[in-house]
Amino acid sequence: MIKQKLRAVAIEKRRSLSRADYWNLNDQIIEQFKLFDWSDFNYVHLFLPIKEKNEVDTFEILSFFKTNYPDLKIVVPRTHFAELSLAHVLFDHEHTVLRKNKHQIPEPLYGQIVPVNLIDAVIVPLLTFDLEGNRVGYGAGFYDRFLRNCRPDILKIGLSFYPPENELIDTNEFDIKLTHCIVPHKTYVF
Repeated sequence: MIKQKLRAVAIEKRRSLSRADYWNLNDQIIEQFKLFDWSDFNYVHLFLPIKEKNEVDTFEILSFFKTNYPDLKIVVPRTHFAELSLAHVLFDHEHTVLRKNKHQIPEPLYGQIVPVNLIDAVIVPLLTFDLEGNRVGYGAGFYDRFLRNCRPDILKIGLSFYPPENELIDTNEFDIKLTHCIVPHKTYVF
């Protein structure tokens, strides 16, 4: 299925969610997320949500990690739009200052940059995905570029309010597949 069409449909589905439905689905995803055993991980890369686009509220994941895995190092992205790249900044629950960029993405103003080879798992934003782990993002390729430079054994975990597309998503040689996708009531493994 063509990404542009899938992107438009997924954006509209998320936009039309009532606040009650949004929080209900979000809570279900967080409960599924908590089923992972994070004790063997050292560094987890976590996207921060664009609330204006009804993305999964990953601030709840930050709270979960702080309470249950206080030694886990969380890495959050800072976007470099001119280079279409991400910097990977160590998140400190007490000291990291976030500010929204021009696309309403919360980003750290400063902080220690973490080399990608240290990252064990990446929580990946998406609009939709298919049964083979192909994902549709917003189309700029930030995460595909980033994931291409990560270790081969890294977990790539998507979060989606909706189940996978029945038809396969059209891909190209630059697309990087997920290893997992968490939806309400289930985690897909690819």
